[in-house]
Amino acid sequence: MTVELSVVIPAHNAAATIGEQLKALAQQRWDHPWEVLVIENGSSDGTAEQVEAHRSQLGDRLRLVRSERAGASFARNLGAAEAEADHIAFVDADDVVADGWLAAMGSALRHHAFATGPLELDRLNPRWLANSRGRTTGRVAPTFYGIFPYAHGCNMGAHRGLWHEVGGLDERIMATEEIELSLRMWLTGAPAAFVPEAVIHYRYRTQMHQLWRQGLSYGRWRPLVARRLIEAGRERPARLAGWRSWANLLRLLPGAGSAEGRALLAWTAGNRLGHVVGSVEHRTLLL
Repeated sequence: MTVELSVVIPAHNAAATIGEQLKALAQQRWDHPWEVLVIENGSSDGTAEQVEAHRSQLGDRLRLVRSERAGASFARNLGAAEAEADHIAFVDADDVVADGWLAAMGSALRHHAFATGPLELDRLNPRWLANSRGRTTGRVAPTFYGIFPYAHGCNMGAHRGLWHEVGGLDERIMATEEIELSLRMWLTGAPAAFVPEAVIHYRYRTQMHQLWRQGLSYGRWRPLVARRLIEAGRERPARLAGWRSWANLLRLLPGAGSAEGRALLAWTAGNRLGHVVGSVEHRTLLL
């Protein structure tokens, strides 16, 4: 029987969390053949053993592919190459698919070549952390400064043919690679379709230094996406598009006494500095 949907999970040192994700996938219901590919790349914490421990729940649906090469983008590209199905979905090892996610994403890919769904924050994060970056409506895909919609890398699906046509994820990009991929999809006429029922329970970083580093990395690579828009002859974001975030830094200082305030300050400060660094590195001003 032909597999209709392949679910790819990049997994590097994910032993502490991947079991919860695999258990949630095992509980999904869909009336069509599907598989799960865990791409374990260079783990040293027993990730592969944790995957094998859940084989009884997923049976022949579960495939473990091992590689010593690190990198989430490499793992996703390898998963796309190894997938049996023409429709491929991507989730992360430290998140959890919500009930009905598989059927929603699988059905959506019958009608859309590229798709994403919402991220739910309350199940896996303490309230102070879940509230630290504000909330979205969960009804539409996020956009890159209103120019094009993009997919969440931890909750996206694509047709195999289109994935390979655009070249998959750019493995040179260390963060926001899903935004750059979404740009290339959009340029081919396949904008990210939003699937409200395809919900992922998303896990935030919990330590302040982790939030700082993640914010820094995200900010650093966004100017590259702006540069790619310019190279494609399309509208680019305003050079000072993030001025409100800069202004917010001063406003956030008094709230640094609370955990929520510190989390938001760490993320925002790192993200703003990242935009400065990225603007220099990619020779495209986006502050």
